[in-house]
Amino acid sequence: MATLGIDFGSSYTTVSWINPKHGRPETVKFNGDGSAKYPSVIMGAESGLILGYQALNYLEGVYQIPDETKRFEALANFIPSLKRILAPDGIELIGDQEYSHNHLLTTFFSELKDLSTKHCGSTVNFDSAVISHPVDFPSSLINMLIEALHSAGFANVQTQLEPIAAVLGYSNDHEIKNDEGILVFDFGGGTIDVAYVKKRFNHLKILCEPKCDMKCGGQDIDILLYKDLKKKIEAQFNINISSSGMIDYGILNSCRRLKELFSGPNNSYNIPILIAHDRKIITFDYKLNRESFENIIYQKVTDAINVASLVVEQTRQKGYEINKVLLIGGSSQLTLIHKLLANILPNASIDTCGEKDIAVALGNITEELTVLEDNRNGDNKEKDINEDRTTEKKCDNKNTPLEASKTLGDVVYIHNDDGKLQFNW
Repeated sequence: MATLGIDFGSSYTTVSWINPKHGRPETVKFNGDGSAKYPSVIMGAESGLILGYQALNYLEGVYQIPDETKRFEALANFIPSLKRILAPDGIELIGDQEYSHNHLLTTFFSELKDLSTKHCGSTVNFDSAVISHPVDFPSSLINMLIEALHSAGFANVQTQLEPIAAVLGYSNDHEIKNDEGILVFDFGGGTIDVAYVKKRFNHLKILCEPKCDMKCGGQDIDILLYKDLKKKIEAQFNINISSSGMIDYGILNSCRRLKELFSGPNNSYNIPILIAHDRKIITFDYKLNRESFENIIYQKVTDAINVASLVVEQTRQKGYEINKVLLIGGSSQLTLIHKLLANILPNASIDTCGEKDIAVALGNITEELTVLEDNRNGDNKEKDINEDRTTEKKCDNKNTPLEASKTLGDVVYIHNDDGKLQFNW
């Protein structure tokens, strides 16, 4: 009997468990190289569905296929981010077969379960799962996650808000003092998710309405780099890397890797791009200095900072102090993010959780009481209610929609299908 903590991301998924050797949360390693990040990608082939690293590795070579028709046939069968397109009635045509989004989710979670068992030992029975989600994730999609996990073999399923999970994961190796206010800035592949979390009387509490932009994430930055690269290749070689209007996901993945390099200290970085054209391979060295890179991504980063500013303004109106900014997600590590956050929060320290992408997964299996509360009327009465982590939800045989609203004392927050988190005080 064991539990998996799952951070299902738009670009990568991370998984954690309680290692019985020391009784502490630990990430599951994948790919044989010690990586804790499993690509959230799916690809179709004649043999069936290809997932994770195998799909990503295949994609790396797709843009080198000289035959353009075969290259774009392969790209048409690739799903770079199921989370971003997830829909209750979603259907994907892969090859000659239709797959529902529910089926794709179940297949993905089943693979995670099998890989986790291989890593942790065949005697470990993962029968439970805790999965986190953004604050504005619609209830219909939360239900999809729960149902797919049940179908994948998890008898018990719980959910957790990603900002709370992030702080819980951070607390495994960092001390959080009572009355310490933390701004969780989660800039992942698909969304920017910001919340103000405070530790009071040894419990974590969300004291302001969280904010989220489901259309602002690291993948949007990748697209901006792709567009810049596309212009440069067209100017030099008169080649359109998006012929037929289709994004070449192999090249897009190279743009993502270039973006990640700019989390480092150097002023410029480059990455070779291989292009198949007229049955020949052309090499283009895509190089950017930091100023050019930040000019390209500035507007999208500003959109993410604006989401944070909304939460910061709430804290100021309520008289709360932000002592620390906790950066979660790969794109949060960009130096431009640090610079702009320091401008709006000059007195707050900025920190991250070891490996920047594991905090949420670790937090999903870290026990803690959490609560949302409103102090507008000066009511500081503590409500120690263990309900912010959604109580276990089981799907019945009739597939009845699961209740996604939660009541915490006098506070009710409801996930609507329009993606908004509604607070009823």
